[in-house]
Amino acid sequence: MNKRTVSFRLIASVMALALALSLVPLYVLSFSNHACYDDFGFSILTHAAWRDGEGVLGVLAAAVRNTVGIRDTWEGTYATSFISALQPAVFGEECYWLTTFVLLTAFLLGLWFLLRQAAKTLGADAWTLTAVFAGLAALCVHTLPDPGEAFFWFNGGVAYTLLWSLAALRYGVWLAFSRARGAKAAALYVLLLALSVVVGGGKYSLLLPVCLLDGLVALISVARRWRRRWAQAAPVLISVACLLFSASAPGNAVRGATLSGGLSAPMAVLQSLYFGGALAGRWFSLPLAVMWALAAWRLWDRLRDAPLRFEHPLLVSLLAFGLFCAQLTPTLYTGNYLGDGRAQNTYYFTYVVMTTALAVYWAGYFARGNGAKLTASPLRVGTLLAAVAVLLVGVIGYQPEGAASWGPQNTTAGKAVRALINGQAAAYDAAMGARDAAMNDPAQPDVTVYPVTDVPAVFMGDALTGDNVSYVLSLYEEYYQKNSVTMGGDTP
Repeated sequence: MNKRTVSFRLIASVMALALALSLVPLYVLSFSNHACYDDFGFSILTHAAWRDGEGVLGVLAAAVRNTVGIRDTWEGTYATSFISALQPAVFGEECYWLTTFVLLTAFLLGLWFLLRQAAKTLGADAWTLTAVFAGLAALCVHTLPDPGEAFFWFNGGVAYTLLWSLAALRYGVWLAFSRARGAKAAALYVLLLALSVVVGGGKYSLLLPVCLLDGLVALISVARRWRRRWAQAAPVLISVACLLFSASAPGNAVRGATLSGGLSAPMAVLQSLYFGGALAGRWFSLPLAVMWALAAWRLWDRLRDAPLRFEHPLLVSLLAFGLFCAQLTPTLYTGNYLGDGRAQNTYYFTYVVMTTALAVYWAGYFARGNGAKLTASPLRVGTLLAAVAVLLVGVIGYQPEGAASWGPQNTTAGKAVRALINGQAAAYDAAMGARDAAMNDPAQPDVTVYPVTDVPAVFMGDALTGDNVSYVLSLYEEYYQKNSVTMGGDTP
């Protein structure tokens, strides 16, 4: 058996098909989803504009006013504030399913474009790109810390998942610009600068490592005398300027007053290194190791002749670890520990992509000093079966934090399938739909709402079951323009 070989094209095709099938339950489940918590708070003005017949332009103008107001009263992250004001339920409760279609699709496209440009830079073929993308996307989507806050909650997903996806797209555009010429290069450069402004309005846990990586790229381009090296300065300057603009917002002091236990800057940096190492150890998995091996094997021959020299693997690894840890510094500094699940999702995305890139870099280092060709060698069936066995062991042993069991049912797809099959999603949709109908009924100026406790595991859940019920009820009153909204017992 070990002498038989298998086509890598077949392997890549199976991986792509498996990814596509695993995403179907997530998209289907999204039709049972409903707006939650800050979805309402960030879109009160835009919802009023749409309800009052001001049209799309009126909604956009309201989103701008909302962004300015949030800058003065809460935070300076202008991009997330503006986009959050456009949550789909503004245009009708039945539109909230678009949340998953926007967040999940944007993530997949951002990751794919980044990997595609990296593949072009290294000279990788399309089937290698397909396999690596399918594997990394599956890991990011199905084994991330909090799928609900990543793909099923617009407000939280926009602030973290969407902006991370745009950052990935931005670095892909940067790679494409470095190779392009003429009018195409000019268009890509304009797009790069525009994306720099948008990403610059994101959360500091994203913007800080972006600024650091931008600066590192600019320094290397000058030291190595890259073509268009002076053009690399503009994205760096924009990122830093946006960070300073966002940090100068008056609302940051207001928000800071609600937090406690903040650290000094040096202590935040030290704890970032400590917790960064802890997260790196926690998130290592057998499926991820298989992806490292696959990427290194498929790119081995290309790396021997690639334009990169792969001379300093230890230094590059240390710099990568520093960038990974820099994501944690802002939340630790403000006293928000490692951040909520939505923040940790972006740490995980970065970890998966960055460690795979390091595996490729180390492969390039060894390939330069080794004359053996690996990619041209056919993959033996025995080797494939061994890799599949490692993958299966990793999936069977998968247990996210807080789960009582091991296995594929704990993945995002597994949770979505269970909610669809056992009727939980339909029941949740019916209960929340009844609440939406009452809220939108002008004949009911005073509404009594009931908490919904049976919620699909990948959804955010009902904010009325949390510890900030008074605030949620006030959001309902203002968003739906009700005289009063009160909470009843467990069931209507």
